[in-house]
Amino acid sequence: MRWSLLLPVFSLLSVVSSSDSKGTCAIYGNCGKKLVFGGLLPCVERIAAPKPSQETVDLLYKVCGADFPIESGLCCSFDQLTTLELNLKRVDPLISSCPACRKNFYDFFCKFTCSGAQGTFVNVTRTGTAIDTGKEIVAELSIFTDPKYAEQFYDSCKNVKFSATNGYAMDLIGGGAKNYSQFLKFLGDEKPLLGGSPFQINYKYELPPKTPFVLNSGSMKPCDDPEFKCACSDCPLSCPTLPEFRSYQDRCTVAGLPCFSFVVIVLWLLLFAAIGGYHVYLARTKRAQFQRLNQILSGEIHNSENETDDQAHFSSRDSSTVVGLSAMQVWIIRAREWIMDSLKNGFYKLAYFCAEHPAVVIISSVAICLLCCTGIKQLEWETQPVNLWVSENEPALKNLQYFESEFGEWFRIEQLIISNANASSPVLSWDTVQWWFEKELDLQELTNEKGEKVLFDKLCFKPLDETCAIQSFTQYFQGNIAYLNKDTWAQEIQACTRSPVNCLPSFQQPLKPSLLFSDDKVLDSEAFVVTLLINNHLDDEKYTNYAVSYEKALQKWIKKIQDEKPNLNISYSTEVSLEEELNKSTNTDIKIVVVSYIAMFIYASLALGGRIPSSFDKKHLVRTRFQLGLLGIMIILAAVASSVGICAYFQIKSTLIIAEVIPFLILAVGVDNIFLIVHELHVISENNPQQSISERIALSMARIGPSCFISALIQFLMFFLASTVQMPAVRNFAFYSAGAVFINFSLQMTLFISFLTIDQKRLEEGRMDCLPWITVQKQILLLESTQAIEYDFSLFIEKKYSPWLLKPSNKRKIFTAFLAWLGISLALLPSIQLGLDQRLALPADSYLVDYFNSVYQYLNVGPPIFFVVKDSDLTLRSAQQEFCGKFSTCEEFSIANVLEQEYKRGTVSTIAEPASSWLDDFFAWMNPDLDQCCRFEKNAIGDRFCSPYASPRQCVPCYADHEPPYNILMEAFPTGSEFMKFFRQWIEEPSDPCPLGGKAPYSSSISYNETAIKSSYLRTSHKPLRSQEDFIVAYENALRIVDEIKEHSPQELDLFAFSPFYIFFVQYRTIVSLTFTLLAIAGLLIWAVSTLLLGLMRVASILTAVVAVIMVNIGGIMALWDISLNAVSLVNLVICVGLAVEFTVHISRAYLVVNDETDEDQIYEGFLGYEGQGEQDKKTALASAALCKVGGSVLGGITMTKLIGIFILAFTQSRIFEVYYFRMWLSLVAIASVHALVLLPILLSMFGPE
Repeated sequence: MRWSLLLPVFSLLSVVSSSDSKGTCAIYGNCGKKLVFGGLLPCVERIAAPKPSQETVDLLYKVCGADFPIESGLCCSFDQLTTLELNLKRVDPLISSCPACRKNFYDFFCKFTCSGAQGTFVNVTRTGTAIDTGKEIVAELSIFTDPKYAEQFYDSCKNVKFSATNGYAMDLIGGGAKNYSQFLKFLGDEKPLLGGSPFQINYKYELPPKTPFVLNSGSMKPCDDPEFKCACSDCPLSCPTLPEFRSYQDRCTVAGLPCFSFVVIVLWLLLFAAIGGYHVYLARTKRAQFQRLNQILSGEIHNSENETDDQAHFSSRDSSTVVGLSAMQVWIIRAREWIMDSLKNGFYKLAYFCAEHPAVVIISSVAICLLCCTGIKQLEWETQPVNLWVSENEPALKNLQYFESEFGEWFRIEQLIISNANASSPVLSWDTVQWWFEKELDLQELTNEKGEKVLFDKLCFKPLDETCAIQSFTQYFQGNIAYLNKDTWAQEIQACTRSPVNCLPSFQQPLKPSLLFSDDKVLDSEAFVVTLLINNHLDDEKYTNYAVSYEKALQKWIKKIQDEKPNLNISYSTEVSLEEELNKSTNTDIKIVVVSYIAMFIYASLALGGRIPSSFDKKHLVRTRFQLGLLGIMIILAAVASSVGICAYFQIKSTLIIAEVIPFLILAVGVDNIFLIVHELHVISENNPQQSISERIALSMARIGPSCFISALIQFLMFFLASTVQMPAVRNFAFYSAGAVFINFSLQMTLFISFLTIDQKRLEEGRMDCLPWITVQKQILLLESTQAIEYDFSLFIEKKYSPWLLKPSNKRKIFTAFLAWLGISLALLPSIQLGLDQRLALPADSYLVDYFNSVYQYLNVGPPIFFVVKDSDLTLRSAQQEFCGKFSTCEEFSIANVLEQEYKRGTVSTIAEPASSWLDDFFAWMNPDLDQCCRFEKNAIGDRFCSPYASPRQCVPCYADHEPPYNILMEAFPTGSEFMKFFRQWIEEPSDPCPLGGKAPYSSSISYNETAIKSSYLRTSHKPLRSQEDFIVAYENALRIVDEIKEHSPQELDLFAFSPFYIFFVQYRTIVSLTFTLLAIAGLLIWAVSTLLLGLMRVASILTAVVAVIMVNIGGIMALWDISLNAVSLVNLVICVGLAVEFTVHISRAYLVVNDETDEDQIYEGFLGYEGQGEQDKKTALASAALCKVGGSVLGGITMTKLIGIFILAFTQSRIFEVYYFRMWLSLVAIASVHALVLLPILLSMFGPE
């Protein structure tokens, strides 16, 4: 039944009179009824206040207190006092936790009802005739009230909480009033059939001119009154003061810019000012030198002194460079030479062996790969998001597991958001209301794909084990349209949303309007929300399959009703929806990725041959290397498959990201080495055609092998470093990638060399590519001119690009441009957002995209939050006081009090409503003043509880005669076994007739056994969260609150916060620091390995600096291109570091070895026209030679191969692939290639060693 609040009925007892004399009444006694089913209404009697009988006085003192004045008589009869007592007891469950509010409420209505001065502030304005007695009765009256008096009354009650609804008592006793006038208006409005006032009471706060009336006034107790002090949860003035903190959404800013960005801008301005000053100094110095030169030429001064100085300078320089080497420097030089020689000799011998014994190498390599691949049959896939992105040791995961084990698995949620197609207009109309009442009945029974009936009743959550919990506005009316009509439907819905406890659904839990409507003004709402709660039992496969069957039937049903109402937009989601739509996205992604692979295969196979055949002439098909390219691609795929097999042996699960990304990644990395090896062989063959093929290949590998080794080693170390990340998706990805990089490098240094030997023999013997049994010409001249794709790049770099780039004036300008670019990127780094929007993971045309849009736009309530208390013995008084919040002896910083204060922080905190404390409601349930709550049977032997619906005559309040008496000091509250006796009864009590019964609101909130409470939680909710940042901040706030509670707890407390979404946002607590840590360690590894294997610290430092600049500029692109930082982009950043090394290491090593591998005359041959003198010329010449040597392969092999594959990804329908793969990898390739081919040569020419 509905639980009605008959608060304004107290006005029935008010004296209504036009009498203007003190000690006179307006009414005395009851004169009849206005309606058949209404209550008795007071008589209009203009009499002096009668002297009360002793029986009336005794009852008056019991109800209104012994301090109530009776000297001028009373204006209430014994019957009126009896009715007053009954009505006041009905409001007690709502306000008894706050003694001041209760005292003021009783005083306010006692004065209206019984004060002998009633006639001085009450004026009857309209009367009526009783239908049963024919006597004159009150129809309408005005009560003149001092506004300060009314405001004090309202203020004492406005913050009183009612935990059963997780809201305010004012929502129930005052209709959600925001001020005293709204409060009293709600109490006075005529609502005879809804349990309200049977006649209209108008509260007046000003007296009319020339009136005999006075304003009703008096003393109201503030909520922190020493004698009637309310608990913190009901009175902010009684609350502890929590330490201040800055909102997580607040950022340090200066002039609207992030502080970091502001500092970068200032530093860069100073830097450019310094550079400008330096250039001014250089200009003046050159002008002075030019003037001195003119003076020397004109004979004005002699140059002998200057020459002496120059000779001394050069002598000193030569001495320092030749003689001044320390023993350590000599040892370092020798160690470098030994390392470089060892690498060269090692690769020479390995390549020579593979070239001389190709059959042995091929057979053994294939056998090993096949053996590794046998592990693929043991491969397991991980698709659960929690297991992908959360470490098994993560506390949040353990909290989730504990919550589900103690309180049950979180619901399967089916949700519909129904809005008007015209988003600017309200969604509710009588036609829409009628239509939805009808359609919602269909949800009880749907038909699945097999034509079978699927019943909602078998799946739904039932708080009272009777009816299903459906969160819909229809449940205000039990789902029955008969309770509404066309004329008053809007007023009825609005009345229920104002006081949900007056419109309880069949499952007895009040439905807050924020759960159901997009706007607090429900009639103006642009959308309404319907949520179905289905129990979740993942361990029960049969039940889960049945639930999935219902959800798919629900999807089909929603699509059907969408066609019925084209003027409405129905956004929806079921529990199974996300997994289904992600699988669709994956299927689409795989096609795009495969096409991308094929494009890279074709380019690599054709480009390796040096030319694309212009005709089908057999001679043209001799020099192509299509066959070799395909074999190279097969080697890369074999490496990936072998890595998968090995990881599967070690039970490292694979993921969709691994399956889609690693082949692409290893192909991008592996093809580079193939291009470099083939290119080097071509150069060696042109310069040494007389040597055997095996010797030429071995010499090629001696030259290019070390740089390939350095690149592969660094990439392996990068992935090994990433494997230390605790996120399983990242860790597993790193293991698979590290294995694939290692195996791919090993096969390329052995198996590919054997294939290359065979293919080179084919070429030189004049046999066709792909058809080697066909001989076209007996001998191929290696020196014959060919126009190769990559060699065209080499020619362009040598003749055009390198001279232009390394021209001193150009170098300075370009270097300045890169410096400005770096500053801009650094300034943009704080703008990188955190999170992974669910909509990006879905196909662009998925119905879930519309659903998530509607969630962010319309959902007016945030996710629930549970503060779970573990292993706290609540049978002890100390534990009770540490938990509770509604009693004066609760700890100042108890859990409930801290949560209350957190809620009151307002916009700083993300908590949207007061926390529901079951312990407070449990103790309030035992209040003897609430004679419909905890009751014993009167005549039973021992303490036997009454049934909730037993007659009051058969029962007595549990604590009626308890010693010590029940009070807010908690002295009488049960402990030990007595606590559990009362608790077991309370947890089975319904919410009607006593609204504090625990079964409906708390049956799933407490885990207990016969002797103790094992764990329980306090429930509240977050504010509506409409962005990834909101979710991250909400999670951080929850952790902060937990720390706050633990910090102030007098004893160790096992407490954690839980919400269903927390587990997916754990990563963002540490992802920024983790990213910087990984990248910093990666930089140190790159520097250390480069220093060791390249042999010179200066070159290693330049290489590392360029990689660092690449990563910073990629960060700038992430900020500009809306690429958020999350686990997916973190994986990509690790990849970016490895690939950045791939772009830069070959040019860096070529700079070091070009002097040894090339005659000095050749180095300077293309360098004669460069500007500059002295030491700078040698560095520039070396940088130019290195760029010409491998720049073509970097551009034609490394850059072009990746670009071709990446451009295909632009056509994906998956936003996550478009954002986190296409955008990010395109940025990497573009930025890394520009830095490798532009910035790196400039830095080497400026700061590199000779």
